[in-house]
Amino acid sequence: MDIRKDLLLKSAARLYSLGVDLEMARDKLRKLVEQGVPYDSKEMKDAYREFSELDAQWKELEKQHLELRDEIEQG
Repeated sequence: MDIRKDLLLKSAARLYSLGVDLEMARDKLRKLVEQGVPYDSKEMKDAYREFSELDAQWKELEKQHLELRDEIEQG
């Protein structure tokens, strides 16, 4: 198999996994807000930092994945 296609499949799997983690972090933030946890609390700041880091990772990996997909499609 073409090494680029293998990388594309691996990045797709990682995107899925990272997406699950990202949604869990988003849900945690939502629950903290619903519980009335203050935005400036350590718990909220930690949850937001975790979400932000996962979101940045997901966006970067998605960008790389789409670039690789386009590269493969163009031959």
